[in-house]
Amino acid sequence: MAIGNTKYHQMLRRASLLSESLAWFDFFTSNNRLMIITMIQRKQLFEQGVDKFGNVIGEYSYATEVISRGEKQQGDHYTLEDSGEFYRSMFVVVYNDLFEINANAKKDDDNLFDLYGTGIIGLTKENMDILVQKIRYSYLTYAKRILLGT
Repeated sequence: MAIGNTKYHQMLRRASLLSESLAWFDFFTSNNRLMIITMIQRKQLFEQGVDKFGNVIGEYSYATEVISRGEKQQGDHYTLEDSGEFYRSMFVVVYNDLFEINANAKKDDDNLFDLYGTGIIGLTKENMDILVQKIRYSYLTYAKRILLGT
């Protein structure tokens, strides 16, 4: 095999094709964006009723239990899913070196962000750690694909 034409040299040439930006955008497929939204909606809001800091957003009162005819129990946490509009409006925007989670927080005359803070659409530390591991794995997969030419 000629010098400069070994598998090692081919891999070195392909290394110049590696791009952190491409690896970043490669991770944020529609499925992974949906995974992020699901982490917020299901794991944080619906199951725990917490914002990105792990703080409980609020709990239903006895009056709410009576008005809802027991559908919402006193002491249960808010889920912010009443009509489903807020959940359906959530989306992820990806930039060169960061991503943003946003939603339409208008509900009747109220703004959910004003009532509960913008942290209601952020990831908890636990979910952020999970996401970081998934991004790290995606970067490694991307690098292997480029370097090995597969």
